Amino acid sequence: MKSDIVDQLFSQYYNEALLYTVSLCRNRTVAEDIVSDAFFKALTMADDSVRDFKPWLLTVCRNEFISLCRKNSRFTGDEIPEDLPDDREELIETVIRKEEYRSLYRALGLLPEAQKEVVTLFYFSGLPVRSISEITGKSETNIKVLLCRAREKLRKILEEEQ
Repeated sequence: MKSDIVDQLFSQYYNEALLYTVSLCRNRTVAEDIVSDAFFKALTMADDSVRDFKPWLLTVCRNEFISLCRKNSRFTGDEIPEDLPDDREELIETVIRKEEYRSLYRALGLLPEAQKEVVTLFYFSGLPVRSISEITGKSETNIKVLLCRAREKLRKILEEEQ
């Protein structure tokens, strides 16, 4: 019975966790490893205090990414090596098929990391501001400000493309 629940959680949240993690590390292979480790840790560490599995899982993914960055100082979210393959486009094409979303995703790549992270969590993962605040460790007000600034910047970027 417990195996059915694990399978259901995995199939329900894997793509969203992978999309979020790829947006952090910009490498599908690394993201897949992080998500696998995160699922294992989230499922083994989760207890009755976990209200919603999705924000909990994304928090674990984020923490795993941060741990990886700390272990391997040459690989951080802010300083991605130039020779590192960028698999985001391939992943997005499999997750999101419409052309308008491709333009939006390209525009997302031009945002600062903090704005990109909250936009991904809010719009692509459908999380409320409170959950994003818990995942990122930032205040709800800060999340709202980041979202507002990101929307404005995205609007300008997309208007310039037209």
